[in-house]
Amino acid sequence: MKNKINRIFKVFILILPLLFLTSCDYIWEIIDILNQANSSFVAPDISEDQAAFYKPTTYKYTNRELGHNFGVAHLESIGEQKILVVPVVFTDYQQLATPALKSSIERAFFGQSSDTGWESVQSYYNKSSYGKLTLSGEVTDYFHLNISTTQLENMPLNDYYWDQTHYVLENLYNYLKTVDDGQLLHDYDLDEDGYVDALYLVYMAPYDYDSELFWAYMYYWNYYPNLTHPTFNSFAWSSYSFMEEGDGYSFAEVDAHTFIHETGHLLGLDDYYDYDSESNPSGSFDMMTYNVVDHTMYSKYLLNWSQPYVVNETTKITLRPAESSGDFIILNANWNNHVYDEYILIEYFTPTGLNYQDSVGYGYQNIRPFNENGVKIYHVDSRLIAITDGYYTYTDEIVSNETTYTDIGASNTAEYSVSDDFKLLHLLNAEGKSGDWYDNDLKPSNKALFKTGDEIAHTKWKTYLKSSSRFNSGKNINFSIQIGTMNDDGVDIYITKH
Repeated sequence: MKNKINRIFKVFILILPLLFLTSCDYIWEIIDILNQANSSFVAPDISEDQAAFYKPTTYKYTNRELGHNFGVAHLESIGEQKILVVPVVFTDYQQLATPALKSSIERAFFGQSSDTGWESVQSYYNKSSYGKLTLSGEVTDYFHLNISTTQLENMPLNDYYWDQTHYVLENLYNYLKTVDDGQLLHDYDLDEDGYVDALYLVYMAPYDYDSELFWAYMYYWNYYPNLTHPTFNSFAWSSYSFMEEGDGYSFAEVDAHTFIHETGHLLGLDDYYDYDSESNPSGSFDMMTYNVVDHTMYSKYLLNWSQPYVVNETTKITLRPAESSGDFIILNANWNNHVYDEYILIEYFTPTGLNYQDSVGYGYQNIRPFNENGVKIYHVDSRLIAITDGYYTYTDEIVSNETTYTDIGASNTAEYSVSDDFKLLHLLNAEGKSGDWYDNDLKPSNKALFKTGDEIAHTKWKTYLKSSSRFNSGKNINFSIQIGTMNDDGVDIYITKH
């Protein structure tokens, strides 16, 4: 059966304004601690059965394959990779092109943690990937455009220039082709596919919340690859002023949160908030939603940084903190053996490592993520759809040819989803779906985390999912979950197969 879909290609991947306060009631925190201390939790009669779960040994797809099938070349997520960073100068902001600001940009992208107010792009991704991704690169000399910001905004769009940034790319590309016969372009095409692997344009002008251009986003250039002079494909575009955006940050103690978020897009990750600002299905607190803390384990699975525990039968699994271990569980009795499927994902959150400063330090943009240990449980729907002439069918394979391309069917933005009720990543609320962030602008508190003694019976999934006790596919979930003893080292997860 085929279904009609009006699908708009996801060209802009923006950052969301980060202006809200998360309540944190001290008295309730004390009560929660006392409740945990006096918990009468009795562990179920379930022991760890090594035959009841396993970890896959290979990844079916790289992080780049899905984007490649519709013409976007993302940065490879494993090994030693390079980002070319170019600071762009306009005629009305030439005074910003100083050695000091260039040094700040260099520290924001490639500095040690101690060189920044938190982490650089390089240090963040090395830690988040458990050492699997090592980023390097350079910040070029200032690239001076002979136009003003107003002139760029007024450049016409047409079949060739899809975004005003394409004018910047064209000028930059034509210039770099003339320098040492385009050697710099070759230096940043490590996989020799005719595309510069990753380009980050830092414009030397303030960002503007009300501007579609002078904001922060990832886009791509509609040029064919060129092995003689590698062209640009996916690129990020952000203001230099994001480096002092967060409270407590400055150009001396640079803030790289936005640069880190947009680099996630260069690697192929989507935003997990609703572009229409009507809801925050993912629960807000991760790098691809509100630019904070570590990536979720779903993102890390997409980037091939960690493999899940896949459960087949009743068992107990002890999860270590996700930020340091990469541990997580997926539940689906009919799992298709790769990340592009529908499943329940379980990870253990602790306000440590990359989570620490945003959660319990001085925070970021008045955002205060979870600051207690707890279990995060997500409903993930990243099933693939093959799209032909505006119609789609579900598939377990990436299908790409002259008439068909493949994408993930669900999105956290309703406009891009095959159904308003199908979300890509939904953080379940331990208090139940009443007052959830699935379809409104609420933000979770620590009470959203599952704690010792909490459980989801196999007949009670409807209490936490949007409107059904089943997966979006219509299949039964057939598992129940109970949270056992929890400490800084790990948490016991009891899983019963029904």
